[in-house]
Amino acid sequence: MPHRIQEYPEAVGKAVEKVTFTNEEDFRMVTVEFTDKTALGFQLRMRLEAKPEFMDWTTGDGKSLKMYPLVRERRSEGA
Repeated sequence: MPHRIQEYPEAVGKAVEKVTFTNEEDFRMVTVEFTDKTALGFQLRMRLEAKPEFMDWTTGDGKSLKMYPLVRERRSEGA
């Protein structure tokens, strides 16, 4: 999956007052608060992915016999 770079021009040149990380069981967020009383927040959403592989371990080296498609967690709309 290619990496993407996202810029936030609203934050350019602003002085940072503080950075906080909220780590609740069902809500995670990084918030950058600026001295002008604006803030840029990043809500973090964890996603489960599995990469199935059928392997032969009879010789102890874990030879790959078959690779399966990546399985991703299904999310409801708006999640």
